[in-house]
Amino acid sequence: MAKRGTVYNRIYNDEEWNKVNEENKIMIEDYLEEYRSRKIKDSTLKQYFNDLRIVMIYILRKLQNKSILELNKKDFRRFNLYLTEQLGVGNARANRMMSAVRSMLTYIEDDDDYEYENNHAKKVRGLPKDPIRTNEDDFFLSFDQVMKLREELIKRDRLQDAVLLMVIFDSAARRNEVFQIQKHGLINSNRANEVIGKRGKKYKPVYLNDTRDLIAKYLEERGDDNIDSLWISGKGNNKRSISYNTIYDRIVSISKVLSEIEGKKIEFFPHSLRHSRIECLLQGEDLRILDKDGKPKKFTLEEVQIFVNHSDPKTTLSYAKDHTNEIVDNMFGF
Repeated sequence: MAKRGTVYNRIYNDEEWNKVNEENKIMIEDYLEEYRSRKIKDSTLKQYFNDLRIVMIYILRKLQNKSILELNKKDFRRFNLYLTEQLGVGNARANRMMSAVRSMLTYIEDDDDYEYENNHAKKVRGLPKDPIRTNEDDFFLSFDQVMKLREELIKRDRLQDAVLLMVIFDSAARRNEVFQIQKHGLINSNRANEVIGKRGKKYKPVYLNDTRDLIAKYLEERGDDNIDSLWISGKGNNKRSISYNTIYDRIVSISKVLSEIEGKKIEFFPHSLRHSRIECLLQGEDLRILDKDGKPKKFTLEEVQIFVNHSDPKTTLSYAKDHTNEIVDNMFGF
């Protein structure tokens, strides 16, 4: 095993960094710029930057300097082993680096400028002993948690936030798609106005009846104004449409409400709700959608794939939980 020391100093050098795939460098810049706008501490951003530079130099050395978006699960697993077996990096440090990778790829997955929908890094399990978990690791809200949150937000007179939560959850829409929703015609059907998603796909996000009723209540409370967007800030003459980043901030704020309800720190993000909705539909957990026998309806992978506008069912499956052990245990009655 290699002698321990400062991992960054042992790997990083300017000569190799200058040769790193330019697309990979741009992705790091975009990702850090997004985090800078979220007011993440400079020290944390520097840590992410250094970790990601190590990853990119590894890709230069071992993986023909390809785009990180082309890497598969085996590539990320080998990187993990490279850190621990060849560099002698502790498990906590290795997990932190993989968390930085997952975090960046989660951002890329959610950004409309990139055609990327299958974050393979999420599928690599963390190493045992002192593992760490970042905000961007997958977090699945249960249907019960979503409904508890909805009621708590209503109780706290945060009606617009309750609408935001339910529209994202019901529709499984991406942040940019939700941001495009306008207030007009929402209570006349179960579909919003047409939005433009990834690959220029146009569609109308859907929501269930109780969410439509909630929207109606919110719009009544909001009153008349000349703002087309469903999402605003301020009151009276100070109303204004919100920015794209504010959607993110509001979901983070909503996650803090769940932390209060459950008495432990919980952080989730707009894309977490997309993951949660896919899992909920595949497992038949939404008590508002019943089959002909009156039981919560389970949807097929193909149905959910169409619903969330994925071009490949494997992408849809990658958004859901891994139930492999549960299936095998049920096979043998364990």
